[in-house]
Amino acid sequence: MWITKVSQIIGASPAAFEDAAQTVVARANRTLRGITGFDVVEKRIKVENGAIAEYRVQLRLHFDVAPHTEPHW
Repeated sequence: MWITKVSQIIGASPAAFEDAAQTVVARANRTLRGITGFDVVEKRIKVENGAIAEYRVQLRLHFDVAPHTEPHW
């Protein structure tokens, strides 16, 4: 039986929400295996001096965890 875990991660980009999301997924791929999808939880924009300075996105990543196996002694 496979189990799916969920982890929430926030990413940022000066260019766009999509770039921020790609940053999150690329970083998560370095340490998590079996990512099957994500949900966008929240989007925010940071404004400085009247202009958009940063796009922020919070993602809920879903990834599979290997099934528990009994040791064969």
